[in-house]
Amino acid sequence: MIETLIMLVGVIAGYFMLRLKNSAQKNIAVLNGKVQVIIVALIIFIMGVNLGSIDDFAQKMLTMGVQSLIFAIIPTAFSVGVVYFFSRKFIIRGHK
Repeated sequence: MIETLIMLVGVIAGYFMLRLKNSAQKNIAVLNGKVQVIIVALIIFIMGVNLGSIDDFAQKMLTMGVQSLIFAIIPTAFSVGVVYFFSRKFIIRGHK
């Protein structure tokens, strides 16, 4: 629920930002970029704390690495396959 409210506030803020003058938009965009960097750093820090609090993290790291690799390879392979299929089926090539 809170995620939806945060996204809604972002949409409303973006709508009103379009009505501002260019100089104000640039200032807000610069501020927004700095806030994003700070929040991403905070998220990475919190994730590190969470991972560090796992018992036997070093032993579980190999298992998590293999799972992560599988979760990366399977969607990538399916995406490439779907794009290849649809590009062959729907892209019209020039006739000679």
